[in-house]
This record gives sequence, structure tokens and C-alpha cells, in this order.
Amino acid sequence: MPDEELERILKSVPPLSDTTELPGWEDILSEYHKNPDTPPDPPVESSKQEKPVKPEKPKKTPKSAALPGEDDDDTLEFEDLEKRSKSMKEFAQKAETLRANPGEPKAEPVLSEFTLSPEFGEHFSPSDAFLMPEDSGQLFEEPKKPGLLQFLARLKQAPEAPALTLPQAYAAAQRYAVNLRMRAVLALVLLLPLIVVSCCQTWGFLPGFLTYSAEGKPYLTLFFMVLLQFAVMLCGIDILGKGLADLIRLRPGGETLVALSCFASLLQVASIVLRTSSEGIFYNTAGFLPYCAVSAASVFFALWGVSHRQTALARTYKIAVSTEDKCDCVVSEERLWGGLPGFARHSAKPEGFVAQTETPDVALRVTRFLTPLLIVAFFVLGLLSASGHSSVATGSGGVQKQQYFFFTFAALCCAGVPMTTFGAFSYVFSRLAARLSHMGGAVTGWAGSVEMSRGSHIVIGDSDLFPPGTLALNGLKILGDHSFESIISLSASLLYASGSGLYGALNSIIKGQDGYLRPVSSLEAFEGGMSGIVGGERVMVGTLNFMHSMGIQVPSELSSKSAVFTSVNHDLAGVLAVSYTPATQVKGALLLLEQQKMTGILAVRDVNITPTLLRDKFGVNPDLPEFPVVEERLALSDPERPFHGKISAVLARDGLCPYAETVIGGQRLHKFTLINLCVHLISLVLGVFLVFYFASQTQPSAAGAISPANLLIYMLIWWVVQWLVSSFSHRY
Repeated sequence: MPDEELERILKSVPPLSDTTELPGWEDILSEYHKNPDTPPDPPVESSKQEKPVKPEKPKKTPKSAALPGEDDDDTLEFEDLEKRSKSMKEFAQKAETLRANPGEPKAEPVLSEFTLSPEFGEHFSPSDAFLMPEDSGQLFEEPKKPGLLQFLARLKQAPEAPALTLPQAYAAAQRYAVNLRMRAVLALVLLLPLIVVSCCQTWGFLPGFLTYSAEGKPYLTLFFMVLLQFAVMLCGIDILGKGLADLIRLRPGGETLVALSCFASLLQVASIVLRTSSEGIFYNTAGFLPYCAVSAASVFFALWGVSHRQTALARTYKIAVSTEDKCDCVVSEERLWGGLPGFARHSAKPEGFVAQTETPDVALRVTRFLTPLLIVAFFVLGLLSASGHSSVATGSGGVQKQQYFFFTFAALCCAGVPMTTFGAFSYVFSRLAARLSHMGGAVTGWAGSVEMSRGSHIVIGDSDLFPPGTLALNGLKILGDHSFESIISLSASLLYASGSGLYGALNSIIKGQDGYLRPVSSLEAFEGGMSGIVGGERVMVGTLNFMHSMGIQVPSELSSKSAVFTSVNHDLAGVLAVSYTPATQVKGALLLLEQQKMTGILAVRDVNITPTLLRDKFGVNPDLPEFPVVEERLALSDPERPFHGKISAVLARDGLCPYAETVIGGQRLHKFTLINLCVHLISLVLGVFLVFYFASQTQPSAAGAISPANLLIYMLIWWVVQWLVSSFSHRY
């Protein structure tokens, strides 16, 4: 700062007394804002007349300049402050005039809509975190401590998983399926010796320290069994964790039953270890044996079932990912044709595909509904069965009432988790997803199978019956003064504009040649033919019956079943001989639809395709396919037709075979899942009833009937039945 400028500022300050307080920067600025128009006092002239020195232009303070009061040599920009003060006053007056009702009190400012100048942008950010209503009685409220009800409500809320895209869902399902499969194999390796120790006590080939008998202290046997059970439980730690989490949220399911079975077996082992010398718990080598093997088997089959489900999801997502943004989707419509439900193929974007595919199936829903009832039933039935054993002798064949409750409770919990719990839907879904993935189709899980089970009609188009390459032009006869090129051009233009599949027969001729396709106007469709104006001429293309109905004479020697006739200005101009080559896959798909009692709706635009042609070419019953009138066929085959239904499947390939296979696969997924669910419920109810019946008997020998070996054999038989049912689901 120049010496002259510093001297001028110091002289402008009035003399201070001893009691005068030095004004601070805040006082100086406030006094300046009160009288912004008052010019500063002129400097006192010095006694020495010095040559005036032009003051240097003060440098602009950067944005990161120090605040007033700090040690710096920068000058205060009073002119900038004055301009800023005036601009803020003008802004306040302008905001006051824009109010709708000036008499009303000022509303609370919304900071999110207020923009600060660039000078303040680096130091302040608008926030409403500290704004409070003016009429609030208490400015600062103490945060409410969560009570028991709030805590339970928060626990019941399931964590919201972020929505995954198709590629992300495919990668996650594939990784999880591989992980589950590896852990299931490891659990099986650990489960086999545990089954041997539990089931082979009477065969005499086990080592002495693994023999479970009343003469010795079987602590080594119990330790070995518990150790293997813990190892299997670690393999299925995610299953057990989910079961406990669902129980805490008061939404128990199948995983909760698995966790309860494992803990019940460990409680039974603890009751055996903590027994007194006067309590007899060993009736024989089979009775009252811990159910560690059965609980570990439930963990293994839970891993096996969930791995099949994730494998099916990975295959389903792979097909959906392979398609583009818009793909062919199978849509289930409640009123497809004539008020009847059915299926049609549309080009659409499969929105919500992941959420719909991962919808819980019927087996999971039924298990979730029955789990609370089963847990209560286990406690009640265990107490009832143990109440009749209080007076049993406590010899080598006796048992105490308390120990008998843990034995019965563990047996009931193990019987309540059959091996069929996690396979009712997963096994069928895995097999059908494997077959459909090879065909280029994918069903949207249980939700898609439910939609497909409600319809029995399927819309079939031209390209479904005769895909590209199956139509060919065998010959062309020209009549009148027309040329070969003109007949081909007029016929191809009309067929292309109408969307008929016959255009495929001429596509190989006009492909790569410009000028053949012309604009068509006044297009009309009739039964057996079509008409339009092409190049100023009335052109009609159709069958022999169509030409007769239009009053056009056709020579008898030119009549043919598969021939297509072209007339120009009501004169016969040409005859196109078209050959239809039936594809083997299409024939198999039509026979499959006939076998599965599916009715095809022929929404075709090819004038030659009729039920009679299907009988001659594919050997199907001509009475089964529905053949609507021409107006309905055009409406059903319109690619821009809006659909009112849910997407049940996606297709990655064209043709009738993937289309029919996917529809039939979805229906079989629904059917065989319900059959497996019935098998599971029978196994569950019958197993719990048998365990309670034998446990209620007062004879200690009844415990041998519900030994771990017998319970495993019983559960394995029902699992084999479910596995066989699932094995037939994809064989059609």
C-alpha cells in the first residue's frame, strides 16, 4: 500500500480518548451501509507540498482472499460492496413485488431454489437442514428413542434389494449357482460318514469308539456326529442365516424349518450329554439316537434345491440377454380371439423381466404359510408325547420326561423338513430351462407358467408355418401383352404391401434389383386374394376361387391348387406356380400342439394357407386349427397390434418350433410343480403324523420305529418320487 494512501486513511480517523473503544471492521461496515451516499471526509492537506503521486490501481481480491482482520496487504473494495448492496436491495424489492398477496406474511424461503453468486459458491452451499417451522413450540427436540414396536416393525421390513439389470442378474445368478453347487458337493462328502455312523450301528463293522451304546459313555460318537453336523451347517450358512433372519422378521419359511431342525438336534445331543447317572436314555442301538444325520441331510437338500433354481435363472437370463432391446415375446392375453384366452407373439421390450422371473413360486408360498403352524405344532405335539412318559422306569431301557421331549421335538422338526421341500419347483424349472435354452426360449419363472396355464389357443402366422427358404417360385406364365418384369414387379409390390408370406417366393428374384417394388394405394383384402392400385393400374392377386368371384375367366388348363393368379385391370396377366416345402421342425411343432390339446389360430395372410394345405403338407387334422375370417386374420397378424396381457416368455429364435416349445414348457412347468407340491405335502403331513404316533406310545421300543435310519429312508423314498416326477417334466 502506498504511504500517501495510508496517511490519508489514518488522518480521516478522529482522535481517540482513553475511554473510546476502537471500532472494529463490523462497525465500520455497518456505518458505511447506513450512509452509502455520504462521501468520505477529504484528506487534510499536508504542510509540505509534495508532488502528487498517482496511486496504483488496487488489485482485485481473488475468491480465496483472506477475510477482513487477517494480516494482509490487500485493500478493501468499497465500491464492490456498494454495488453488491444496491443489487441485493433491488433483488429484495423485485421479489416483494412478485408476491401474489402482498398483505400475507412472508413465506419461508426455499433454499433449494435460491442460487448464490459465483463469489459465494465456493464457501457456502444451500441447505435446509437447520430450518424449522416458526410456529414450532420446541426449537430443539430430543431424538425419540426407538421403542419395542418400532424395533419390531423395522425388523419385519425386508431389506430392499436394488433392481438389477438383465446382465447383472445373469452374472449374479451364474456365480451363485456355481457357489451353491460346490458347497452342496462338499456337504454331501461330509454327510455320507454321518449317515454311516447313524444308520450302521447294528451292523458291527464300526470302530469301538463310534459305537453308540448304554454300556459306555458315547461322548466320542456324539462329538463326531456334532462335528460333522457343524461342518455341513457351515456349508449351508446362507440357508441357515436366511432362516434366522426370516424368523426375526416374523416371516418364517423353509429355511427357518431347516435351521430349527439343526438346533433341535443339537439340543437333543445336549440333553444326552447332561443326563444324570439315574437317567436311562439308551433302549437299544437304534432308539433315541441323535438326529444329526437327518438335520444335516435337510441342509444338503436345501443347497441342492436352491442351486437348481439359480441354475435355471441363469439359463433364463442368458436367453433374455442374448436378445436385443426389443425381442419376440410370448404374451398371454385373456381375450385373444372370440373372448378366449391364448398366446400371441409380439415384438416388445421385456420390462420387469427379472422381477417377474424371481417371483416366489407356489411351493415357497405354501411353505411360508405352513411354517408358523408347524413350529407351534412341534412344541405342542412334543409336550403331548412327553407327558405320557413321566412314569416310565428309569433303567437301561427307560427315559425321563424332560429328555423324551427333546427326543420327540427333534424328531418332529426333522420330519417337518422333508427332502422335497426345496425341489417342488426348482427341479422342474431347471430341466425345462435347460431344454428351452437349446430351443431359444425362456419362461419367466412361476409367474409366466401361471399365465400360460390359463390359455389353450396360440396364434400362428405365415412365417411360423413356412419360414424363409421353404417357399419357391417354380414357374411363371405370362398372358397378354405384359412382360416378365412387369408381372413380377406388380405382384411383388402388392404382396409386400399386404404383408403376405407369398412375398418370400419372389424375394429371391427381385433381391438386389431396384425399381421392382412400387407404391401401392387403395389396398383391400378379400377372402382368397387382395387388390390394390400399383402404378395407376388395378392389380389383383389371389387364388382360382378369388378370380372366379371377381369375374375373371381362368382357363381350365391353368388351374392349380398352389398357383397364384395375377390380374391387371380385370384381365388375367400371369400365373405364378409356388411350391411349399414343409419343414421338419414345423411339422413336429404342429403335432406337438395337437398332442398337448393346443388349438392353433391361423392368422395368416398367404392366400394359399388353409387347414386343407396343412393337412396335405404336414398331416395334421384340418378340423383342429381355427381359421378366422379375413378381417380377424389381418387384425391378429398386425405387427403393430396393441396387446393387453403379460409377457410370459421371451424368444431368441424365429419359427414355430421355439414358439410352441416355450408355450408347452410353461404349461408343463405349472402342471408338474403342482404335482411335486402334492408329493411334498403328503410327505410332510404323513411324516409328522407317524412321528407323533410312534412317539406317543409308552413302550420304549416304539422309539426304534422313528430312528434316524428309518426317518432317512422314509424321506428318501418321497424324494425319489419327486425326482422321477420332475424327470418326466421336460420329456414331451
